[in-house]
Amino acid sequence: MSMNIENWADIRELVRMSIGTDKGAWWADPAFGSDLWLLRQSGKTTGETALALRRMILEATAWLVADGLAQKIECVAARSGKDRIIYTVTVHHSGTDSFFITGVWDAV
Repeated sequence: MSMNIENWADIRELVRMSIGTDKGAWWADPAFGSDLWLLRQSGKTTGETALALRRMILEATAWLVADGLAQKIECVAARSGKDRIIYTVTVHHSGTDSFFITGVWDAV
């Protein structure tokens, strides 16, 4: 998936799509997307679930670094309440140029 995108709005959308699309659900690339849907199968939200969510987000967005659309991607995830994880994805483009995407994952 190689493309030349310079618009931050487009890169934000690619990050959101990468996180929000179930891996294997997109006909054009079965490797695209995340495995977040697997977290709902356990039925529990723990600190380990937050770590798994962080790992899955980083895996789903790694292609942006590989294709040169981002220099580095970081993710912080923490449990919030019984069935919720709050996460923040930081996408670094060049030098000090970066943006954040904050989201909430609900286990229900």
